[in-house]
Amino acid sequence: MLKIEIKTPMPKGCALEGIEKLAKKAVIEVEGFLESENLIKALIKVKADEVDSLLKDLPEFCVSLKISKDSVRLLLREHPCLIAQPILSSGGIIVGLSHDGNSITWSIICDEEDCARLIKKLEELGVDFELVYKGRPEDKESMTFREEEILRTALEKGFFDYPKRIKLEELAKIFNISPSTLSEILRRAQKKVLERYFKGL
Repeated sequence: MLKIEIKTPMPKGCALEGIEKLAKKAVIEVEGFLESENLIKALIKVKADEVDSLLKDLPEFCVSLKISKDSVRLLLREHPCLIAQPILSSGGIIVGLSHDGNSITWSIICDEEDCARLIKKLEELGVDFELVYKGRPEDKESMTFREEEILRTALEKGFFDYPKRIKLEELAKIFNISPSTLSEILRRAQKKVLERYFKGL
């Protein structure tokens, strides 16, 4: 069993592109993906400061259920997706995704054969992609690619120095996300590092 992470441009025409335009500073959590006759159906949880405006301007392919003041569960009805479709048809299971501007990182559980089949399909389709991680599936204490990227940048930029060499707002601008979203990701990543440290004592 493998965990791979593939970074691609935001797929044109994909429902996620519509969500991205409405909630550029959102944290998206995958709850389920399904492929049927070359179309994709997905259930995702979106957390964003502007969740109310997101609900007002949802694309017609979305069905929403607000679950708190800053989060909503969305059912994305059947639609084409140049990336998700080959992932699922290759035998991969999409377990997470994160977006950064115009790119998206897909977290996938698969085996070696599925991985090889997926890479071949993406190459045949002419998809611009980067394999950013390939290894054993993470446990709950392991950081995602996005969490590690943000935590490393915060450390390198002096966010944890005293006095700080960079403010939360400045760091958030680097990743094109809101300060509150960045703060949540940092807390989650730091918790995982601390849990791993104390578990090893």
